[in-house]
Amino acid sequence: MSTPTGPGTPPPPPPYPPSPPRTDPPRWAWWVGGIAIPLVGILVTVAFGGKDSGPVAAPAPGPVDTATQPSSPGPSGMPSSEEPEPPASSDAAPSASASPEADLTAPDGYAEALSTMWGLAPVPCTQHEQQLINLDDGTSRTEDEDNGAVQEPGGAELLHWPDTCTGLGDYQLRALPNTRVGLLRADAPKSFDSCRAAAGTGFGALALSERNDREDRGFVEGAALCSVTDKGAVAMAVIEHIAGDAVDDVSVSGPLYVWAAAP
Repeated sequence: MSTPTGPGTPPPPPPYPPSPPRTDPPRWAWWVGGIAIPLVGILVTVAFGGKDSGPVAAPAPGPVDTATQPSSPGPSGMPSSEEPEPPASSDAAPSASASPEADLTAPDGYAEALSTMWGLAPVPCTQHEQQLINLDDGTSRTEDEDNGAVQEPGGAELLHWPDTCTGLGDYQLRALPNTRVGLLRADAPKSFDSCRAAAGTGFGALALSERNDREDRGFVEGAALCSVTDKGAVAMAVIEHIAGDAVDDVSVSGPLYVWAAAP
């Protein structure tokens, strides 16, 4: 029973309203949840992790640096990124000194061509020697020089002798008398028929040290001296190499092809 208030006494304060009921979970529930959720994940992983789910796909490769990555070889074994060089054109113009390939076909009445070598080998003019060259087989011999005269031809077709003895390009070359020798030019076919035809054109004395004279006459690398020898063979002495100039004596060498007459 409340005590009545007397006059002049203030009234008591009203009572506090009741607190609303608590709806959030208690603090201990958060700790339980933080432990239970990872535990459930572990149990699921253990339950299903034993099953083979197939190989794991590799990560996609990043962009390839084409500047450093080697290209894969093509079918021919060369890198596919490099184009093969085109073959050299066969229509290229030959050089002025090019010589047609020799056709060594033997016609009826002649044996297969004999292949050997021939050459002109000057010696000091003070030795007073001259060289005689036999185009049947390319052999040469020497005898005493006699101002271009020959003591004993012995079947030779060419004479190589020192015309003067000044020490500066003394040697000359000519066909011996009563022989069939001629010059086959560098651009002419190198064959039996063309060589036999050229043999009848004659070959007079030529100063080998005079380059202009040699070139005017056609005595250049790639040309050939041709002869119908005293044995009836057709010989083609190709001028393959010339060495020397006006201040020293010139040497000449090359292959010799001989079609001997059939017995």
